[in-house]
Amino acid sequence: MKIISEKDFPQDSSINMEVDDDYDDTPEENTGENCAHLRVFRGKCVSCKRLAFKYVHEGMRLLWVTKDEMERIRKVESAKLLQDKKMVLVLDLDQTLIHSTKKERYLRTPQELLQNNLKHSLFRLSQPWEMIMVKLRPSVHTFLKEASAMFDIYMCTMSTRSYALQIAELLDPESVYFKSIITREDLLETSEKNLYHVLREERMVLIIDDTISMWSEHELNLIHIKKYHYFDSDHDWSVVSLSALGTDEGETTGKLTTVLQQLKLIHRLFFNPKFEGGLQDRDVRDILDRLSVLQGCTLSFKHIFPSDFRPENSRLWLMAEELGAKVSMDNLINPITHVVTWFATAEEFQGAEREEIILVHPKWLRACYIASERVSEKKYLINPKDSS
Repeated sequence: MKIISEKDFPQDSSINMEVDDDYDDTPEENTGENCAHLRVFRGKCVSCKRLAFKYVHEGMRLLWVTKDEMERIRKVESAKLLQDKKMVLVLDLDQTLIHSTKKERYLRTPQELLQNNLKHSLFRLSQPWEMIMVKLRPSVHTFLKEASAMFDIYMCTMSTRSYALQIAELLDPESVYFKSIITREDLLETSEKNLYHVLREERMVLIIDDTISMWSEHELNLIHIKKYHYFDSDHDWSVVSLSALGTDEGETTGKLTTVLQQLKLIHRLFFNPKFEGGLQDRDVRDILDRLSVLQGCTLSFKHIFPSDFRPENSRLWLMAEELGAKVSMDNLINPITHVVTWFATAEEFQGAEREEIILVHPKWLRACYIASERVSEKKYLINPKDSS
């Protein structure tokens, strides 16, 4: 095993050796082999140029580790998390959790913005050579608190480490939410993000980011969130900012609140004991893929469950949720699109026709689940002859 702390050997500018001016610091494709050399320069072994990885360890301590050691850490730490019924959440920073601006008109008139309803979410920070105004996205503290009970949380940002640490103090003043902060200095590429530094199995990792293109290698793990535009944009004049409209996202109806509900559902599905296969077969990417199958459908169940049975514990209910449908037993969620039932009375038929609701057999739900796509209801319609 080779673990080399940055503190224990010279790095980059302080390295005490001759390095050619044309030294190629482009990472080569890793062969999967490990070397026994102990000097790393710009992410590669100086002797044989094999790729090494900078691991942002808990507490922000930086370590260089070999591929084998990374895999060992990934396996051990993933098992510990699963035992604690926790997954991993990787969060973007700018325009996902916050919005910041350097525009002088916001900096010159902070009192106009520091209204009573903003005093705990709007901050003025000093940066080298400049000042910035930072607006926290509504409900971000509630989001982080509740998400941290289900996930180990990592921040991954293209911003600098000094900036990210300043923002982290606003978001997480007690340092209890973020397991690690991955910044521009840690990433192998400056044009995209990856999970190399998140030493957990990818099947248990969710990513939330406002920019899909940043995660070309991990799109299947990504939950896309709408950009948070509180201040006027320096680049996109077509976007009208929330501050210009004199409004903001709602604390209980904003995007982070909506995403939090989705995270709770995914976590419940991932760890549900009735899920097909054991925990070793769970993959969040499969769950995300299935959640789009019946998106936009609202299901109600009739004549399916005994009156003393909790339907949300049934396999049918779980399948509907896993396929992305909303589920209601009391018709409070409107409009209902499908009623899953064994039969229907004449009155129920008339009501369904009037409300344009589709009456389907439970086998339709199972067929959609097996196919991982919305199967035509035609073969599974409840007909008058099925009623009693």
